Amino acid sequence: MLIKYAALLRRSFAAMLEYRAMIFIWMLTNVMPLVMLAVWFSLAEGGPIAGYSQNDFVAYYLLITFVRQMTNVWVIWEIDYEIRHGDFSIKLLHPLNPIHEYIASHITDKFLRIAVMIPLGIIAWLIFPTLQYDFTIITGALFLIALVASWIIRFLSQYCFGLLAFWISESITLNEVWFAASLMLGGIVAPLDLFPANVQVIAKYLPFRFMFSFPVEIVSGRLTQTDLVAGIAAMLGWLLASIIVYRWLWRRGLKHFSAFGA
Repeated sequence: MLIKYAALLRRSFAAMLEYRAMIFIWMLTNVMPLVMLAVWFSLAEGGPIAGYSQNDFVAYYLLITFVRQMTNVWVIWEIDYEIRHGDFSIKLLHPLNPIHEYIASHITDKFLRIAVMIPLGIIAWLIFPTLQYDFTIITGALFLIALVASWIIRFLSQYCFGLLAFWISESITLNEVWFAASLMLGGIVAPLDLFPANVQVIAKYLPFRFMFSFPVEIVSGRLTQTDLVAGIAAMLGWLLASIIVYRWLWRRGLKHFSAFGA
Protein backbone atom coordinates (compact mmCIF):
# COMPACT_ATOMS: atom_id res chain seq x y z
CA MET A 1 0.00 0.00 0.00
CA LEU A 2 2.78 2.43 0.94
CA ILE A 3 4.65 1.67 -2.29
CA LYS A 4 1.51 2.35 -4.32
CA TYR A 5 0.91 5.58 -2.45
CA ALA A 6 4.49 6.68 -3.02
CA ALA A 7 4.00 6.12 -6.75
CA LEU A 8 0.78 8.14 -6.70
CA LEU A 9 2.49 10.98 -4.86
CA ARG A 10 5.41 11.04 -7.34
CA ARG A 11 3.02 11.15 -10.28
CA SER A 12 0.88 13.84 -8.65
CA PHE A 13 3.97 15.90 -7.79
CA ALA A 14 5.13 15.79 -11.41
CA ALA A 15 1.67 16.90 -12.56
CA MET A 16 1.67 19.70 -9.99
CA LEU A 17 4.96 21.05 -11.35
CA GLU A 18 3.42 21.18 -14.83
CA TYR A 19 0.47 23.20 -13.60
CA ARG A 20 2.19 25.27 -10.88
CA ALA A 21 1.17 28.55 -12.55
CA MET A 22 -2.48 27.49 -12.50
CA ILE A 23 -2.25 26.50 -8.85
CA PHE A 24 -0.70 29.88 -8.03
CA ILE A 25 -3.61 31.60 -9.79
CA TRP A 26 -6.06 29.49 -7.78
CA MET A 27 -4.33 30.64 -4.61
CA LEU A 28 -4.74 34.27 -5.62
CA THR A 29 -8.47 33.75 -6.14
CA ASN A 30 -8.90 32.53 -2.55
CA VAL A 31 -8.50 36.02 -1.12
CA MET A 32 -11.92 36.42 0.48
CA PRO A 33 -10.48 36.23 4.05
CA LEU A 34 -8.14 39.12 3.20
CA VAL A 35 -11.04 41.11 1.75
CA MET A 36 -12.99 40.57 4.97
CA LEU A 37 -9.87 41.53 6.94
CA ALA A 38 -9.86 44.90 5.19
CA VAL A 39 -13.53 45.38 6.06
CA TRP A 40 -13.25 44.48 9.76
CA PHE A 41 -9.89 46.26 10.16
CA SER A 42 -11.55 49.46 8.95
CA LEU A 43 -14.61 48.97 11.20
CA ALA A 44 -12.40 48.37 14.25
CA GLU A 45 -10.55 51.65 13.74
CA GLY A 46 -12.83 53.33 16.26
CA GLY A 47 -12.29 50.64 18.88
CA PRO A 48 -12.60 46.87 19.48
CA ILE A 49 -15.65 45.03 18.12
CA ALA A 50 -16.91 42.24 20.37
CA GLY A 51 -13.44 42.07 21.92
CA TYR A 52 -11.59 42.08 18.58
CA SER A 53 -9.10 44.89 18.06
CA GLN A 54 -7.54 45.69 14.68
CA ASN A 55 -4.57 43.53 15.65
CA ASP A 56 -6.90 40.66 16.60
CA PHE A 57 -8.62 40.82 13.22
CA VAL A 58 -5.25 40.73 11.44
CA ALA A 59 -4.10 37.72 13.48
CA TYR A 60 -7.40 35.91 12.89
CA TYR A 61 -7.68 36.47 9.16
CA LEU A 62 -4.03 35.83 8.36
CA LEU A 63 -4.22 32.44 10.04
CA ILE A 64 -7.61 31.54 8.58
CA THR A 65 -6.18 32.40 5.13
CA PHE A 66 -3.48 29.82 5.82
CA VAL A 67 -6.09 27.29 6.98
CA ARG A 68 -8.18 27.84 3.86
CA GLN A 69 -5.15 27.33 1.62
CA MET A 70 -4.10 24.17 3.43
CA THR A 71 -7.61 22.71 3.32
CA ASN A 72 -8.38 23.68 -0.26
CA VAL A 73 -10.18 20.97 -2.29
CA TRP A 74 -11.45 20.72 -5.83
CA VAL A 75 -12.21 17.01 -6.15
CA ILE A 76 -15.90 17.48 -6.99
CA TRP A 77 -15.12 18.98 -10.39
CA GLU A 78 -12.84 16.06 -11.26
CA ILE A 79 -15.11 13.27 -10.08
CA ASP A 80 -18.26 14.87 -11.51
CA TYR A 81 -16.61 15.22 -14.93
CA GLU A 82 -15.15 11.71 -14.91
CA ILE A 83 -18.42 10.05 -13.91
CA ARG A 84 -20.31 11.88 -16.65
CA HIS A 85 -17.76 11.25 -19.39
CA GLY A 86 -16.98 7.64 -18.55
CA ASP A 87 -13.40 8.25 -17.43
CA PHE A 88 -14.31 6.96 -13.99
CA SER A 89 -14.65 3.45 -15.42
CA ILE A 90 -10.91 3.44 -16.13
CA LYS A 91 -10.12 4.42 -12.54
CA LEU A 92 -12.17 1.47 -11.29
CA LEU A 93 -9.74 -0.86 -13.07
CA HIS A 94 -6.83 0.45 -11.02
CA PRO A 95 -5.62 -1.62 -8.03
CA LEU A 96 -6.52 1.16 -5.57
CA ASN A 97 -9.80 2.82 -4.73
CA PRO A 98 -9.97 5.98 -6.93
CA ILE A 99 -10.22 8.17 -3.83
CA HIS A 100 -6.52 7.56 -3.17
CA GLU A 101 -5.57 9.12 -6.51
CA TYR A 102 -7.53 12.25 -5.63
CA ILE A 103 -6.02 12.34 -2.13
CA ALA A 104 -2.50 12.10 -3.55
CA SER A 105 -3.07 15.01 -5.94
CA HIS A 106 -4.43 17.14 -3.09
CA ILE A 107 -1.50 16.32 -0.81
CA THR A 108 1.13 17.31 -3.36
CA ASP A 109 -0.74 20.55 -4.04
CA LYS A 110 -0.07 21.58 -0.45
CA PHE A 111 3.72 21.63 -0.98
CA LEU A 112 3.43 24.50 -3.44
CA ARG A 113 0.93 26.31 -1.26
CA ILE A 114 3.23 26.05 1.78
CA ALA A 115 6.16 27.31 -0.32
CA VAL A 116 4.12 30.40 -1.20
CA MET A 117 2.53 30.94 2.22
CA ILE A 118 5.79 30.89 4.22
CA PRO A 119 7.31 34.04 2.66
CA LEU A 120 3.92 35.75 2.78
CA GLY A 121 3.69 34.90 6.47
CA ILE A 122 7.15 36.38 7.08
CA ILE A 123 6.14 39.58 5.29
CA ALA A 124 2.94 39.78 7.36
CA TRP A 125 4.95 39.34 10.56
CA LEU A 126 7.34 42.13 9.53
CA ILE A 127 4.39 44.44 8.84
CA PHE A 128 2.52 43.46 12.03
CA PRO A 129 5.26 42.46 14.53
CA THR A 130 2.86 42.64 17.49
CA LEU A 131 0.64 39.77 16.30
CA GLN A 132 0.15 37.19 19.04
CA TYR A 133 -1.07 33.61 19.07
CA ASP A 134 -1.41 31.17 21.95
CA PHE A 135 1.12 28.71 20.55
CA THR A 136 2.36 26.09 23.00
CA ILE A 137 3.34 22.49 22.45
CA ILE A 138 -0.23 21.41 23.23
CA THR A 139 -2.09 24.08 21.26
CA GLY A 140 0.37 23.74 18.37
CA ALA A 141 -0.21 19.99 18.20
CA LEU A 142 -3.98 20.42 18.47
CA PHE A 143 -3.85 23.06 15.72
CA LEU A 144 -2.08 20.66 13.34
CA ILE A 145 -4.48 17.81 14.19
CA ALA A 146 -7.48 20.09 13.70
CA LEU A 147 -6.01 21.35 10.41
CA VAL A 148 -5.75 17.79 9.07
CA ALA A 149 -9.25 16.95 10.32
CA SER A 150 -10.60 20.13 8.68
CA TRP A 151 -9.12 19.09 5.35
CA ILE A 152 -10.55 15.57 5.65
CA ILE A 153 -14.03 16.93 6.43
CA ARG A 154 -13.85 19.36 3.49
CA PHE A 155 -12.47 16.71 1.15
CA LEU A 156 -14.99 14.02 2.07
CA SER A 157 -17.95 16.41 2.01
CA GLN A 158 -16.98 17.54 -1.49
CA TYR A 159 -16.24 13.96 -2.54
CA CYS A 160 -19.72 12.93 -1.36
CA PHE A 161 -21.30 15.68 -3.43
CA GLY A 162 -19.24 14.45 -6.37
CA LEU A 163 -20.55 10.91 -5.88
CA LEU A 164 -24.08 12.24 -6.22
CA ALA A 165 -23.27 12.55 -9.94
CA PHE A 166 -24.07 8.81 -10.08
CA TRP A 167 -27.73 9.81 -9.68
CA ILE A 168 -28.26 13.53 -10.35
CA SER A 169 -26.95 16.24 -12.67
CA GLU A 170 -26.82 19.06 -10.12
CA SER A 171 -24.19 17.79 -7.69
CA ILE A 172 -21.91 20.78 -8.31
CA THR A 173 -24.79 23.19 -7.68
CA LEU A 174 -25.50 21.52 -4.35
CA ASN A 175 -21.83 21.80 -3.45
CA GLU A 176 -21.87 25.52 -4.27
CA VAL A 177 -24.75 26.02 -1.84
CA TRP A 178 -22.83 24.05 0.80
CA PHE A 179 -19.70 26.11 0.13
CA ALA A 180 -21.60 29.40 0.45
CA ALA A 181 -22.96 28.25 3.81
CA SER A 182 -19.45 27.28 4.91
CA LEU A 183 -18.12 30.77 4.13
CA MET A 184 -20.89 32.39 6.16
CA LEU A 185 -20.97 29.99 9.12
CA GLY A 186 -17.37 28.78 9.00
CA GLY A 187 -15.82 32.01 10.20
CA ILE A 188 -14.70 33.42 6.85
CA VAL A 189 -17.16 36.31 6.58
CA ALA A 190 -16.72 37.09 10.28
CA PRO A 191 -15.43 35.35 13.40
CA LEU A 192 -18.26 33.39 14.96
CA ASP A 193 -17.93 35.49 18.14
CA LEU A 194 -19.39 38.42 16.18
CA PHE A 195 -22.63 36.62 15.31
CA PRO A 196 -25.80 36.99 17.42
CA ALA A 197 -25.81 34.66 20.42
CA ASN A 198 -28.52 32.35 19.05
CA VAL A 199 -26.66 31.98 15.75
CA GLN A 200 -23.41 31.25 17.60
CA VAL A 201 -25.00 28.37 19.49
CA ILE A 202 -26.03 26.72 16.22
CA ALA A 203 -22.93 27.62 14.19
CA LYS A 204 -20.50 26.29 16.79
CA TYR A 205 -21.79 22.75 16.26
CA LEU A 206 -22.37 22.78 12.51
CA PRO A 207 -19.67 21.18 10.32
CA PHE A 208 -18.69 24.50 8.70
CA ARG A 209 -16.86 25.74 11.78
CA PHE A 210 -14.67 22.65 11.71
CA MET A 211 -13.79 23.24 8.06
CA PHE A 212 -12.26 26.66 8.67
CA SER A 213 -12.28 28.56 11.95
CA PHE A 214 -11.83 25.92 14.64
CA PRO A 215 -8.06 25.42 14.12
CA VAL A 216 -7.66 29.21 14.39
CA GLU A 217 -9.76 29.33 17.55
CA ILE A 218 -7.46 26.76 19.18
CA VAL A 219 -4.48 29.13 19.05
CA SER A 220 -6.46 32.36 19.50
CA GLY A 221 -6.56 32.03 23.28
CA ARG A 222 -10.32 32.65 23.28
CA LEU A 223 -11.50 29.11 24.01
CA THR A 224 -12.05 27.86 27.53
CA GLN A 225 -10.95 24.32 28.31
CA THR A 226 -14.59 23.22 28.20
CA ASP A 227 -15.12 24.88 24.80
CA LEU A 228 -11.95 23.27 23.49
CA VAL A 229 -12.95 19.77 24.58
CA ALA A 230 -16.48 20.24 23.22
CA GLY A 231 -15.08 21.52 19.94
CA ILE A 232 -12.70 18.60 19.53
CA ALA A 233 -15.50 16.14 20.29
CA ALA A 234 -17.80 17.81 17.74
CA MET A 235 -15.04 17.83 15.12
CA LEU A 236 -14.40 14.13 15.63
CA GLY A 237 -18.13 13.52 15.35
CA TRP A 238 -18.34 15.32 11.99
CA LEU A 239 -15.19 13.53 10.83
CA LEU A 240 -16.76 10.16 11.62
CA ALA A 241 -20.05 11.21 10.00
CA SER A 242 -18.19 12.24 6.83
CA ILE A 243 -16.50 8.85 6.60
CA ILE A 244 -19.77 6.98 7.15
CA VAL A 245 -21.64 9.01 4.51
CA TYR A 246 -18.78 8.60 2.03
CA ARG A 247 -18.66 4.81 2.46
CA TRP A 248 -22.44 4.53 2.10
CA LEU A 249 -22.57 6.68 -1.03
CA TRP A 250 -19.58 4.84 -2.51
CA ARG A 251 -21.15 1.41 -2.12
CA ARG A 252 -24.53 2.55 -3.41
CA GLY A 253 -22.97 4.53 -6.23
CA LEU A 254 -20.89 1.61 -7.48
CA LYS A 255 -23.97 -0.61 -7.62
CA HIS A 256 -25.88 2.05 -9.53
CA PHE A 257 -22.92 2.68 -11.86
CA SER A 258 -22.53 -1.04 -12.58
CA ALA A 259 -26.24 -1.52 -13.11
CA PHE A 260 -26.06 0.70 -16.19
CA GLY A 261 -23.08 -1.19 -17.58
CA ALA A 262 -20.66 1.72 -17.07
